[in-house]
Amino acid sequence: MGLPKPVENWARKTDAAEGEWARDAVDSWARTMEFPRPFSWGEAEAAVLARDYPPLPGSFVMRLVGVVAWVLIAVLGVPTLGGAVVGFAAIAAAVAQEGQAAADSWLSSATSLYVLGVISVGSYLSIWWQTRRRSPVVLAISGASALAAAASWVVLALSPIAAEGWLPLLIIATAVIGTVTFLLGAFSKPEGRPKNRKPPRRGPRGDKRSRAAKARQRLLEVVVHRGLVDLDEADRIRVAEMPLGYWNELDGLGEREWRRVLERRHVGWREFDAKG
Repeated sequence: MGLPKPVENWARKTDAAEGEWARDAVDSWARTMEFPRPFSWGEAEAAVLARDYPPLPGSFVMRLVGVVAWVLIAVLGVPTLGGAVVGFAAIAAAVAQEGQAAADSWLSSATSLYVLGVISVGSYLSIWWQTRRRSPVVLAISGASALAAAASWVVLALSPIAAEGWLPLLIIATAVIGTVTFLLGAFSKPEGRPKNRKPPRRGPRGDKRSRAAKARQRLLEVVVHRGLVDLDEADRIRVAEMPLGYWNELDGLGEREWRRVLERRHVGWREFDAKG
C-alpha cells in the first residue's frame, strides 16, 4: 500500500527540491574551489557538512507524517506488549463501577487485553527458548506482565465484582507464563551485543541528513569531473555509499588500506552498508 496521494506529492516535491539545492549549494563553490593537493577527502566532506541547510518545501509535512506514524505505533504497540498492564487498568476501572452490569463492559475489554497479554509473554518465552540469554526487554515485559496479572487477581478476589468466562484463566496464564519467563531470563547469561554494521552517526540529522548525502554526492561528481581524484566506476559507487562523516578515513591510505575501506566496506573499524 502506497502513501496517500497528497503525501506522495509532497515527498516527490521535497526530493526534487533537495536535488536542486544540492546542485546550487555545491556547484557554487566546488567548481572553482582550490582544493589541497593531494585531495583531502576529509576537508572536502567537512565543507559539505558545514553548509547551511534551510527548510525545504514538504519537509514539515514529512516530519508530521513521521510523528503520526510513531503515535500509531505506540497506540498499537502498548496494548500488545503491555496487554496485562493495560488489562489491570481495565479491571481497576471495572471494580470502581457501581454494579455488575456497569463493570461488564470493562471486564470484556480486560479479557481482550489479557488475550494480548498471554500472546505477549508467550512470544517472549519463545524468544528466550531460542536464545537462552537474558534480555532486558524480555525481563521488563515478562516481569511487568506477571505483576499486573497478580495484582489483577488480587483486586478481583477482594471485589464483589464477578469475573466470568475466560478472564480468570487468562490472568492465571499470564501470571504463570510471565513469571516463568522472567525467572528463566533472570538466571540466564546476558545476551551478547549484536554486531552493529553501522558506525556511529556523524553530520546532520533528521531531514537535513538526506540533503547532506545528496550534496556530498554532487561534490563527488564535481571533483571527479575536474580530475582532482581518479576513481573507476566501482570505487566511485563505494565512496558515495560511505557513511556521512567518514571520508576522512580515505586520506593518506596506501592501496591495501584503500581496498580495506572500500571493498571490505570497513570504516572506523566497523563494517558499513549503503544505509550507514
